[in-house]
Amino acid sequence: MAHPHVWTDMRSSLMVDGQGMITGIRVEWTFDEGYATFALEGLDTNGDGSYGPDEIRPLTDENIKSLAESDYFGFMRQGGKRLPHGAVTDYAQTYDGSRLTLFFVLPLATPVDPRKGVFDYKVYDPDFFISFDYMKDAPVELEGTLPQGCTWELKPVLTDEELEAKRNFLSEKSKDWVNETGEDFGSLFARPVVVTCGS
Repeated sequence: MAHPHVWTDMRSSLMVDGQGMITGIRVEWTFDEGYATFALEGLDTNGDGSYGPDEIRPLTDENIKSLAESDYFGFMRQGGKRLPHGAVTDYAQTYDGSRLTLFFVLPLATPVDPRKGVFDYKVYDPDFFISFDYMKDAPVELEGTLPQGCTWELKPVLTDEELEAKRNFLSEKSKDWVNETGEDFGSLFARPVVVTCGS
């Protein structure tokens, strides 16, 4: 019954093309050792005590397939409106002897111009089955160049006071309450990467 079941250290990259259009996000998730032990069980097909790329590949394919049901835990918006994503690309997984790391690109279905409204994305599990926390070292990177006058920011971790205020706010809501923005409970606690452009 307790949540989360999996702990994940993550990095993300904001992807921008040569015309300054935002094309999607690249993510890197490093799972806890307990998850790796469970997930790799039975995959050492040659019995050498290690896990090569070919042995990990079925797990990676299954991860990507199952993550589709949850929109890959990547939620991109512009002007507060949810943006549809395309099919995941460039996915792979590695094992360093103790932890698994999954990499993939989640592209937007259609690139967006950041000058046409505030863009943001969050990576989180609405059910909190998986805990996603940004790494302290280089948590977010920019791939490409934003248009002149545009900047990005990873919003800071909520303070204890802010967390308590959110808990109190939610405690007064019924179970069928829907946030006016259309976001779920988990989103209220996720750290967004926000792109804003001056006039």
